[in-house]
Amino acid sequence: MTTRRFHFDAATLAWMLVAIATQANLRADEPAVISITLADRELSESSGMVFSSTDPSCIWSHNDSGDRARLFAFDAKTGEATGQWDLQGVTAVDWEDLAMLPPVNAGGPARLVIADSGDNQKRRDHIELLVIDEMDPRKSGVVTRENVRVLRIKYPDGAQDCEAIWFDEPSQGLILLCKRFTPWVGLYRVALKDGGNEESSTDLVAELIQRLPLALATAADRDPVTGDVWVSTYWQAIKFAKADHVTLKTQMSQTPVAFDLPKLKQIEAIAVDSESNVWVTSEGSPAPLVRLNVR
Repeated sequence: MTTRRFHFDAATLAWMLVAIATQANLRADEPAVISITLADRELSESSGMVFSSTDPSCIWSHNDSGDRARLFAFDAKTGEATGQWDLQGVTAVDWEDLAMLPPVNAGGPARLVIADSGDNQKRRDHIELLVIDEMDPRKSGVVTRENVRVLRIKYPDGAQDCEAIWFDEPSQGLILLCKRFTPWVGLYRVALKDGGNEESSTDLVAELIQRLPLALATAADRDPVTGDVWVSTYWQAIKFAKADHVTLKTQMSQTPVAFDLPKLKQIEAIAVDSESNVWVTSEGSPAPLVRLNVR
């Protein structure tokens, strides 16, 4: 798979703008390592993805705006639909990504974070991060409203469109990477004072970490083994490598490596499994699940 290195300077901005206009020419012709389809046609606009902590062989996903508040679970090896969970009494405005939080207490369940953070027109007074104890991905059921913690998030500099989130283990915060057609874009941190176990309807203000020359970020995830951060755009997967004793701000300011993505309909989800394999999914019915050749 083709790789490119670029620097965050004035030349980068020009390169980014050219890349947006010519994204069809930046797609790789080499095949991905693995490509399967997710066997549930109701997942027609896959917009977020994360690997299960309860069963690492499964993934969670959800539709983009327009669907009810529900999560789909699949076997990542076969594409078999393994479960579906509805969030009772919850309205899905514009779900865009998923992240996984560690247990609050040793031996407790990991927590799923659903980012209801899409805002193409930048009109929302606040966005919402929904935190729930992870369910069994090989079962189906209902998550009752009292088991959904809603964190209301405001940006310090006005409404933003965000489609990419991940949990930053070193700082114990949720990271929001915003989406724009042109750079620069905001990278924000939501501090979790109670480990993500805050009371429902807690109001929080995201902290601006820095601005990045990165256009059209559609999803993100952090490698749980290496600490690398992966960001997807519509045409590339971009790796921000983790170095020892480096803060997130420094890590995201370093020169990343960009890998061209396969030609899929519209890639809006990326996830890294426990063996550092990088996966993407795309809109479409049935939705494709592709492991990238990035090693």
